[in-house]
Amino acid sequence: MLAIYLAIITAMAVLTICYRFAATGHGAPVWIRALPVPKWGDFFIYAGLMASSCFAIYALFMQAMFVPSASMAPGLQPGQTILIKPAAFGPINPFTGSHLTDGDFESLRRGEVVLAKFAYNADVLYIKRVVALPGDVFGLTKEGYTLNGVLHPFKATERENIYRVNLGTSSFLVTIDPTVKFEEQTPIKVPPGFVYMLGDNLTKSSDSRELGFISLRNISLNFI
Repeated sequence: MLAIYLAIITAMAVLTICYRFAATGHGAPVWIRALPVPKWGDFFIYAGLMASSCFAIYALFMQAMFVPSASMAPGLQPGQTILIKPAAFGPINPFTGSHLTDGDFESLRRGEVVLAKFAYNADVLYIKRVVALPGDVFGLTKEGYTLNGVLHPFKATERENIYRVNLGTSSFLVTIDPTVKFEEQTPIKVPPGFVYMLGDNLTKSSDSRELGFISLRNISLNFI
């Protein structure tokens, strides 16, 4: 919605500037030059320039959003404000979140937290962690992640039901509530063009265990 408001203000500024050029430019029609220049025209010009700058920042560099659920606890808590980079994997449409190109995912790493669209609900962005890349064989048990035959164990911490796991260059905490059913994943190979994603709250997250692999093109944002 913010992108729509910024676009409207920018459009009004462009129209005002076009009117100014049309009224003062060489060869402008007499009837246009005879029209009064409204005092509020400058407001739209300066507001539009500011809105254009905000729109560029919003679409390409930085956005703020709230964490909507506990699926990424303990690292991200419900209601927490986070900063995200929209164009991390290539330019996107700020109104829909869809990629404008095929995207550049060479920088995507295991353990990275991203925002992605799941196929069953393409209108909603979900915060999840990439745990397996195309070609990886991934499995999950209560003991840890299995990646290409190597176990990455869950290590107990001083906090109840909170465990630390190392995956690639990432080290992060996961939640396993013993009172809730734990959904395991038998080893499965990730097909080309897809990734396997999980929430850090392994007993309270809808992710690839339930929804399947996620297309790379559905990944649009990552964290700053």
